[in-house]
Amino acid sequence: MKTTFETALDQNEIADFFKGNGIYFARGSDWGDHLYVSNWQEMCGVLKTQSAARSLLTNIFEEYAKYLGENYEDAAGLLSNITAYYVIKYKFEFLSADNYDLINSLNSKTKEKTGKLFRLLRNEYDKQNKDLPNYTFEQEIQRLKNLVALPSSNPFKDLNR
Repeated sequence: MKTTFETALDQNEIADFFKGNGIYFARGSDWGDHLYVSNWQEMCGVLKTQSAARSLLTNIFEEYAKYLGENYEDAAGLLSNITAYYVIKYKFEFLSADNYDLINSLNSKTKEKTGKLFRLLRNEYDKQNKDLPNYTFEQEIQRLKNLVALPSSNPFKDLNR
């Protein structure tokens, strides 16, 4: 039986897979929101059997990033996807072998876009979530940093400005 990730690959719907659109929506049990980590676990379950799994992941993530608009929804989804990656990084050996880091492996265009979207989040996150029981943007970034010691050469370095 084909996974939704394999379906997304076959139908060139990688952006929809990462965004949780349509059949790629993984309902979270608590709030009914998209559970990004669920899609990441499924995807990594497929990728771990590939000989060039890390290269494939980098390429797939760069493909997803091409379809991100400079808007709050896409920026928040990017943060959720990056957080999901770091949550499961040590659950799949290929994600951490040879000091691989997805964010550091991205091309400069994708890193630049990631930085722009994080700066957008810095300006909009707390406003968009003021009436929700969410963490503040600074708390979200701290949670992300706690998941991994981010190297100095990463797209998040400008977040403290």
